Amino acid sequence: MSISKKVRQLVYDKCGGHCAYCGKEIAYKDMQVDHIIPMLRNFPDWQIEMGGWTRGTDDIDNLLPSCRSCNFRKGTCDLEDFRKQVKAQCETLCKTFQGKMSLSYGLIVKVDKPIVFYFEKLNNQKEE
Repeated sequence: MSISKKVRQLVYDKCGGHCAYCGKEIAYKDMQVDHIIPMLRNFPDWQIEMGGWTRGTDDIDNLLPSCRSCNFRKGTCDLEDFRKQVKAQCETLCKTFQGKMSLSYGLIVKVDKPIVFYFEKLNNQKEE
C-alpha cells in the first residue's frame, strides 16, 4: 500500500503521535499505518464471502497509527479479535515458568480488566 505523505501525516495526528492501540509514543518515522478493518489481501473473494469477512479500505476513516509491535500482533485481526489476543497474552505468559516466577516474586501483577485501546480512550474523552 502506498500512502501519500499528506494522508500519512493525518493518520499520525489522529492519536497525537501515539500508537492507537497501546498508547506508546511513536516517532513519525517509526509509525506504521494500520487498517482497522484489515485488507485481508491473502484471502480470495470467495473465502471472504463464505467466511463473512469484510475487506477493509484505504479510506482515512479505516486507518490508524500503530507501533511496530501492535501492528505485527494485530496482523489481519479485526478489533475484537485483537482485543481477545491481547487479553490471552497475559494468560499464556502467566502459565510459563518465567511468568509464574515473576508472579511469585511480585514482579508482575495479573489484573483482570477489559482491554480498551488508546484511540477508544481518546474518543471517550472527546465525547465527555
